[in-house]
Amino acid sequence: MYGDTFMTLKHQNTLALSTLRVYNNGLRQPHFHFNANEMGYVISGCAKVGIINTQGTIEFNIHVGDVIFFPIGTQHYIKSACDEDLLLILAFSTGDQLQTLDMDDYFQATADHILAQLFFKKQNEFKKIPKFKEDQAINLP
Repeated sequence: MYGDTFMTLKHQNTLALSTLRVYNNGLRQPHFHFNANEMGYVISGCAKVGIINTQGTIEFNIHVGDVIFFPIGTQHYIKSACDEDLLLILAFSTGDQLQTLDMDDYFQATADHILAQLFFKKQNEFKKIPKFKEDQAINLP
């Protein structure tokens, strides 16, 4: 999401709108929203959408004209899947600041020894996770 496209319509039952452009073969990384449901409408392009839950990952394809919906707290990702960039208009069920946790932020903010215990790996494995200066939420190659 780009900050200049995110706006809140306070007088429209607290609905926040934004556009999301995911470049060809780009990824909107796994994330979830603490304080809003999310609904999206595909304007152009196509994508593979994944919902991650305790049973695993459910994936499905979306195309122009499709609508997607993620209930509050649902971990999900969107991967561009055609030659054309993916463009969606998104609506969030909040008029407040959208609260989102991206998975790269989670890993970078969690101590290596905690990640090692959580994933049953050696602590030094998590030192290999790169640290980026630029936000990696959207359009990862």
